[in-house]
Amino acid sequence: MYLGNRGRAQTDNGRQGEYKVFVSLRRGLLLIVACLTSWLVVPRAMAQVTVTTHGNVATATVALPGNNTTYTATVTITFDSALNLTPQSLNLTAQVVNPSDPALTARLPSGVTISPGFPVLITVEPPNFGSPNNDLSFFNTYEFEVHTGDLAYTSDSPYRLFKAPIQPVAGPFIDITYDVLPGSVRARGRGGAFSQFLVVVDNRPLSAVAGVKIAALQKRILAANLSSGLQAQLLGYVTGIQSALNATPPDYTLAITDLDQLIDVIEANAGTNIANEWSATREPVNDAGEMESLAQTLNFTLVRLQGGE
Repeated sequence: MYLGNRGRAQTDNGRQGEYKVFVSLRRGLLLIVACLTSWLVVPRAMAQVTVTTHGNVATATVALPGNNTTYTATVTITFDSALNLTPQSLNLTAQVVNPSDPALTARLPSGVTISPGFPVLITVEPPNFGSPNNDLSFFNTYEFEVHTGDLAYTSDSPYRLFKAPIQPVAGPFIDITYDVLPGSVRARGRGGAFSQFLVVVDNRPLSAVAGVKIAALQKRILAANLSSGLQAQLLGYVTGIQSALNATPPDYTLAITDLDQLIDVIEANAGTNIANEWSATREPVNDAGEMESLAQTLNFTLVRLQGGE
């Protein structure tokens, strides 16, 4: 059908209109895609804690923006023996905190502070899925290491790894350090249950720290479900440690020997005469793991006292 020049013009105008609509739609779609892409990318960029697991080892890479910087660390948890260890069953999170937060500082002993160089609170709170095939459990202890380049290592480093319970309520932080190594700072500790963790600056005298740790170990032995004979044996070692430290001069070698024997007894009875399993159900209580972790951190302090630090 012949439309003439006017018809062709109208048709061309129609096509131009369709083209403009198509361009507008295309731009609109591109804008939507760009927005969606941005929305999808942002969470990845903000993925501040990445957790992987392999065998008995969990590794978390932490990168937290705050105070015009980014705090970074690698957290490694190595279990003696774990079941159902996955990123989901572990549930490790981290956050930047205010080193002067009264709610936080009230949970720290006097003389212990949070370094502004690494004000990071790490929480490990495995959920109870209600299924033995999904719930995390482990035997004895785990090694918890925080490796950060945000802090500078020295041979007499005051940096320590502290742990605090958060169930049923947030409790006081205690020293669980059993090693501090260079690189820049690698703070290590052992635990028999999960909680919150902080790398702190501990300026307390080592002798005072040793006294606090001995008291904590004694209290934990008394709270454990033990036979009277086994309990008396462990408490006897604690008494021996205290007596060696009260000697003039203190006999650190004897104190460490008694402590080593105490640890040997705990390990020899773990799983038979001492409960040694932790589960996301929070039952039973891991007496062996918690007593051993307190003994290991006491050993760290005694070795430092022996070395004159």
